[in-house]
Amino acid sequence: MMHFLASLGAFLVYLAVSIALMGVFVLSYMSTTPHDEKELIRKGNAAAALGLAGALVGYAMVLSRAVSYSENLLEVLLWGVIGLVVQVAGHVILARVMPRLYISIEEGDMAAGIMKAAVAITLGLLNAASMTP
Repeated sequence: MMHFLASLGAFLVYLAVSIALMGVFVLSYMSTTPHDEKELIRKGNAAAALGLAGALVGYAMVLSRAVSYSENLLEVLLWGVIGLVVQVAGHVILARVMPRLYISIEEGDMAAGIMKAAVAITLGLLNAASMTP
């Protein structure tokens, strides 16, 4: 039982750090877009919701791997920051490759939302797989 309680404490700390990193990621990610994702989603824009959901899933994969393979919280934080930079940079590059991406998402174009989500999830998978123990 004591081992469980010690593990529970570590679980809560790692979960709290992961949630905090997700919050920083969301704020960083949304600050790089010219539109307000929250407002678009509130208005029912499924393309915006899908694009943001893909970014969240992609980054969560990175954090999941970081927590699994890191030896301490500092490593989780460092991998989390590296993952954030990779995800946001990939998003910025996609917007340059597809200059109408934001306009299409604002118009509710699901193809744009799917593309944005797919790139974010792909980057998350590659980023997580590149973390070698």
